Amino acid sequence: MKTNFKKLICSAITLFAMLTISLSVSVLPVSAKESVGNGLILSTDLITITENDTTTFTALMAEGFDASRLACVVADPTIANVSLGTCALNAAAFQVNYQSAGTTVAAVYNIDNPAVVAYVTINATPVIMDIPSKLGTNRDNYCSLVSYEFVPYDFPYADFQDYKCTLNIKYQCISYKDDDYNRWGCYGYFYDAAGNVLSKVHLYANSLSKGRIYHSEFNVPVNAVRFSIESFETARKK
Repeated sequence: MKTNFKKLICSAITLFAMLTISLSVSVLPVSAKESVGNGLILSTDLITITENDTTTFTALMAEGFDASRLACVVADPTIANVSLGTCALNAAAFQVNYQSAGTTVAAVYNIDNPAVVAYVTINATPVIMDIPSKLGTNRDNYCSLVSYEFVPYDFPYADFQDYKCTLNIKYQCISYKDDDYNRWGCYGYFYDAAGNVLSKVHLYANSLSKGRIYHSEFNVPVNAVRFSIESFETARKK
């Protein structure tokens, strides 16, 4: 019995280490691939959860197995936590709770056999990112999203705590055909739950060059729930 317990603990530690390593090389939210052929299937391999929100996913074991024997470990529980909910025969529901901005990976596994495991990527975001495929208002010159991340807002003075975090965003020039429009730029908008614009920010490039990557950094207002960027493909949402 002690030997089996030691094996279980070692398996869990190894699994957690593998997940932590995978996070260190992940910049954008990337779907984790579920294990195939081991009798465990998840309803999704990618979950996006927003601030103050919860969501669920289901896990299905092979027929005849007890889903109540499933458990879940999260590589970074400061981003999200996952708890086992209702079980019915070989199916189980898991609840995901937002903790802080970031991307992590959760592993659902069989307590009796940790080799039976499947993974789900959890993308916890303070705001819904409404990012079009082509950024900008000029059909000849435009950029596209490369990556984004949310980092803690660390302004030291309490009187200025009007922001909940900082958004770092990178974008790349995809098309540059109009030389008269070499100072590229467009606007992004932070909205509250009622659809009001809380902040208007400027994405820009001083010297536009196809293939070049640019970077902007914006403070996210406390009450913001959505961030949208201008594009000639769709009209700006009010």
